[in-house]
Amino acid sequence: MKNMLFAALIAALLMLAGCAQQPQVVTDEHGCVTSSGESWCNYTQMCIGANGTCTAPVVVGGDRDAHGCIPSAGYSWCDVKQKCLRPWEEPCVAGTHDMAWARGVAEASSCMEKGNLTDQFTFNENSNTWWIDMEVANAPGCAPACVVYEGNSSAEINWRCTGALPPSEQSCVSNETGNSMMLEDARGIAAASAMCGAEGTLKDTAVCNDITATWWIDINPKIAMQGCSPACVVNVNSRTAEVNYRCTGLNMGDQAALPAINTGGSACFSNLSGKSISLARAINISLRSVCRKVGTLDATKYVCQNGTITFGINPVPPIENCNPACVISVEMETASVDWKCTGIVPQFN
Repeated sequence: MKNMLFAALIAALLMLAGCAQQPQVVTDEHGCVTSSGESWCNYTQMCIGANGTCTAPVVVGGDRDAHGCIPSAGYSWCDVKQKCLRPWEEPCVAGTHDMAWARGVAEASSCMEKGNLTDQFTFNENSNTWWIDMEVANAPGCAPACVVYEGNSSAEINWRCTGALPPSEQSCVSNETGNSMMLEDARGIAAASAMCGAEGTLKDTAVCNDITATWWIDINPKIAMQGCSPACVVNVNSRTAEVNYRCTGLNMGDQAALPAINTGGSACFSNLSGKSISLARAINISLRSVCRKVGTLDATKYVCQNGTITFGINPVPPIENCNPACVISVEMETASVDWKCTGIVPQFN
């Protein structure tokens, strides 16, 4: 029995001695065993050994240069092509000629009639063309460039517009005759028209009616007329202009006051009393009258005679054998229609 107790005591002492020889394990807040030389790496978010290195990994795309190129992915800026490229995939060379040559061609071309060249450019390898950005006035919605062709050493402007072409490039074509007219030409005809000029000033807004082959240029009237939106209508084929008042409805309702008797244009006199009214007042009177039911006035065809002002009327629809006119009495300031029909007189309601 004593021998057994002695043996157990010896075993216990040996176990205690073994435990006392075990090294103490120390860890940090990340769980790294610092007692074994481990440490925490923020870049890799891992514990690394005593011989490990803690370095930031290279992130592809995270090292863009001033042009937006990614050197870590092999891209570098090519000035002649104005883009990022990999030299082993796409050489940084342009076409047969250089930018100085392209600019010289552009400066000698019709591009310079539209505006000025800028320092921004690019080369299109697919079409072998140089695209030089331009500064052009009055080209809303467009980013024009002078395009220089290496193939034939020519150049032309490309408007690169979103939506409609700039006014200087718009054209109205007659489907019947094939005649065409640029908006700039139409505006010139409208500006020279006595009828359109008497009505007011031309606006910047215009539209082409390809069915009638006419340019409709909006007018800012000297005297506003409720329910009417006048336009100077320029015919592509005849190259003439007339006013279309584009009035809605036949009942004008409440109207603004008529212009003063002797203001707003040439005056017409009545020999009977010496009274006179201006052309602008006469036009307003006619627009408030039965004349509006017949068609549109042509103020270029007016005659002042015997105390009346007579305007031509373009009937809508046209009336065979008749050339109607609107007659305004200077004394009474009333208007009536003179049908001026020849041959068989049609019946009018």
